[in-house]
Amino acid sequence: MASKAIVIINPKAGSARGWPICQRLEAGLCRIGYKVSVWPSQHGGHVHQLALRAKDTADLVAVVGGDGTVAEVANGLAYSRAPLLIVPTGTENIIANELGLGNVSRHLEELLRRGRAHPVDLGCVNGRYFLAVLGAGFDADVIERVHAKRSGHITHLSYFWPIWRTFWEYRFPAVRVEADGELICDGPALVFVGNTARYAVGLRILRDARFDDGLLDLCVYPCHWQGRLLLHSLTTMLQVHPERRSVIYRRCRNVVISSGKQPLRMQIDGDPGGLLPARIEVCPGALHVLMWPDER
Repeated sequence: MASKAIVIINPKAGSARGWPICQRLEAGLCRIGYKVSVWPSQHGGHVHQLALRAKDTADLVAVVGGDGTVAEVANGLAYSRAPLLIVPTGTENIIANELGLGNVSRHLEELLRRGRAHPVDLGCVNGRYFLAVLGAGFDADVIERVHAKRSGHITHLSYFWPIWRTFWEYRFPAVRVEADGELICDGPALVFVGNTARYAVGLRILRDARFDDGLLDLCVYPCHWQGRLLLHSLTTMLQVHPERRSVIYRRCRNVVISSGKQPLRMQIDGDPGGLLPARIEVCPGALHVLMWPDER
């Protein structure tokens, strides 16, 4: 009996270019012997529902979309036997680029024939899995503004005014951060936790992160005003921030982030993630992703 492949596509990610790529993917899967079903998402949260349906029925699950779509599918496929094929069509494609799959749409059939399922770590925050980066504070407010005005495909320009307004309006509330049971911060700060070095617009906030080392990388920027935020941004662009005494950079397995009386938002893989507190742990090898062999 032919192996079953399910292709989940977010029609909004990457504007209209996702459909031609999806058709090429479907044809390539059929040529190598898969029985293929294409499942387009129809509303918010639908991608996660589709991934849960595919989890125990497919031999391969492919996702065509941006980082948010990939993260939703990964959340539904955690601890599944089916490997995930990522075909990026979003704005940043942070996850695909981190895994060496940024240009996979040009080499789909080669990857299908030569790729190997590689175990990838997931983070888990308050019972929800994530692949890349969780942020608490400034960037979460930016994400909230972007999504509040979203009406379709997001571009880099979509972030300009939200960043500008958040920069001037942000009040730098206090956060409490514990890593593996040790209190490492209790004051105004920006916090990032995750498995990937890449972040938006090419920044490597979690510079030393690896997606398969069984650990989370944690970066805390103590910060109480805009001038300090600009300095942190500069040192991050130069990729020297982990060595600075003004930055806390750790590798750990568990992180707890909480705020005081003032509610504080978090973002998870580029989507709004609700309010703190956050209890985060690493889930080693919880997802298998189809990737290029090491010798490529």
